[in-house]
Amino acid sequence: MPLRGVRRCIWYVERIANTKWEVKELGMEHNGYVDLLLGEFKHYKTHLAHGGIRKEAQDLLSAYGLEIVAETLVEGLSRVKRCSDEGRALMSLDLQVLINGLRHFVSLNVKPKLQIVETFIKAYYLPETEYVHWARAHKEYSKSQIVGLVNLVATMKGWKRKTRLEVLEKIE
Repeated sequence: MPLRGVRRCIWYVERIANTKWEVKELGMEHNGYVDLLLGEFKHYKTHLAHGGIRKEAQDLLSAYGLEIVAETLVEGLSRVKRCSDEGRALMSLDLQVLINGLRHFVSLNVKPKLQIVETFIKAYYLPETEYVHWARAHKEYSKSQIVGLVNLVATMKGWKRKTRLEVLEKIE
């Protein structure tokens, strides 16, 4: 991926991480980064379509692009510091809007490619006794992503410091 593309992914990670997730009510509006990601992906697909690339190669590159989108979302969400239950629901809304939008640009089934994001969002709701097992069962997430999730949940659910440290120690 060109350096410009890497910088853009980092920008999206930071944008997602710094979104206000500690909301009191879930509205009907998704966050602006979703529209920006959709525009970016449409631009990517347009370049593929007009680049003289065979359809099979375009499909492979589209699948790769979806994986980058999924990884960017997970990385951004793993860096969130404060989030309410309504904020987590907003994350799910953002993901659904993104999936529905991406379906207009690719012939692939989008949802399986972004399942990694949905699973990460839903992990917020696990009981504290399940995080060690969940982390061991989901090797698709990096250690820093899992640590970010546990730290967020511990903060927002009011875990005792000792509990948080024990969970993190068992995960590592």
